[in-house]
Parts: sequence; structure tokens; C-alpha cells
Amino acid sequence: MDKNIFTNKLKNWLNNFLNIKFSETHEVVSVLIPETSLAKMNNDAIKQIANYSTWEFKPDVLGILKNKKNSRLELVLLNRSTSALSLKELGEMNCYAKLTGALLAFVASTNGVSNEVNILLLEDKIRQRVLSYGEGQDIIVVGWDEKNDQISEDSVIPFSKKDFIVN
Repeated sequence: MDKNIFTNKLKNWLNNFLNIKFSETHEVVSVLIPETSLAKMNNDAIKQIANYSTWEFKPDVLGILKNKKNSRLELVLLNRSTSALSLKELGEMNCYAKLTGALLAFVASTNGVSNEVNILLLEDKIRQRVLSYGEGQDIIVVGWDEKNDQISEDSVIPFSKKDFIVN
């Protein structure tokens, strides 16, 4: 699948997902495909977040939510790949999520994770070290089912997030 087409599909999926899962607690301010690094974005919401000017990176898809209780802006990051995911992609997202204090962080692929990564993620302690970016916060890895044009239910890592993602 073409990367731009995949990115647009994920943008639409993320927008729907956030509106369904967070409608009671958050307002979805925007879901967009950044054209530049977050530090250089001309976006009023981003500019309200502390330290945004140091974020010299660009996620493939960015969700911006506003907490209804405290009006705090929260980010959802999503990176995508059309090849099998390696530790490089997971490590990159881990850094992005830590730097931004992301509410959620996703890595999506049309080809799942590489065999080497899959073996590592089977081990609980290694999976936690690779995917955890904060207390109780894990990068969510998903595979994209091109045939059905949706997240593959059997691809969600960590498995404990499956019901949250697909239901």
C-alpha cells in the first residue's frame, strides 16, 4: 500500500477512534498529518503546550485532545510503516511519547512486526522496557488489515490493549 494512502486511512481511523473512545472525557481538537516538525507547526493548540518548541520531530499522524475537566491539551501520536516494524520504529516512538507526555502512542504497520521484534516482545520484561513510556502507558502496536481496511484484531500489542482498540 502507498504510504500516503495508508497515512490517510490511519488519520481517519484515529479520528473515529478518538471520537468514540474519548467523547465523554475529551474534546477532539484535531487529527492531522503534520507537514513539519511539531516545533515548527503553525497550530494554536500545539503552541499552548509547554516545551513544544523543543519537539524537532514529526509524527505521521497527530491527535490533539482537550480534557473536558481541566482544559489540558493532550497529544496522541501515531507513526506508520508499510514494512515490518523494527526496534528502530518502536524506539523512535518511545522517545516521542516520553518527550511529549503523550496520552496515547501508536505504531501501525501493514506488515506487523519483524520476526526479531516479535520474539523480543514475547518476553514480558523486554516488552515492558521496549513499549513502556510512562507509568501505565505503553506504545500500542497494531497491524493494518488491507483486505478489510481496518486494524487487525489479532495484531494488537500489548495484548491487554486489544479490547480497548478493537471494541
